[in-house]
Amino acid sequence: MTHDFAKKPKATKRKKTAAKKQIPGWVWLFIGIVAGIFVSFLGYLANITPEPAREKMAEKLNIIKEDVKKTTATKFDFYTLLPEREVIVPIEQEEVDNRAQPQQATIYILQAGSFRSSSDADRLRAQLILMGLDAKVEEVSVANGDLWHRVQVGPFDNRSRLSKARGILLDNGIDTLLLKRKADG
Repeated sequence: MTHDFAKKPKATKRKKTAAKKQIPGWVWLFIGIVAGIFVSFLGYLANITPEPAREKMAEKLNIIKEDVKKTTATKFDFYTLLPEREVIVPIEQEEVDNRAQPQQATIYILQAGSFRSSSDADRLRAQLILMGLDAKVEEVSVANGDLWHRVQVGPFDNRSRLSKARGILLDNGIDTLLLKRKADG
């Protein structure tokens, strides 16, 4: 059977899609009510007259001035009470003796490592010398009779050189131990 494509019912499909796009009446009612409330609110705002700002500022300024007068009326008796409470501490003889003796200087040493074999200690010492640090190996005998080789950097007489050397060692991955000793002489 042949079919006539010229008389296809296209109009029915278009009516269905047009009917689906139509907005219901209750939506229009809601939009109208909201618009009416908004317009009436704008009319209400137009009728409100603002109070003069200068009068409010003058009232606030007067309140602040009164508060300042109340706080400045307070007087402190600190300057009269302080001399009455002063206590004179007597200087003891021991303190005078300590002042007369010069304080012993303190030196700082960084311990970069401690090894059982002298070859490991010498290897670390060589690395430290290549970094530009003054390093030495000190042999120490422990309580059980073992011999340890300590690699030390220093001595440093002030904290700035100490912190600079410690920074160089930390940058190269060498953790240190700070030793504080009294200077000889």
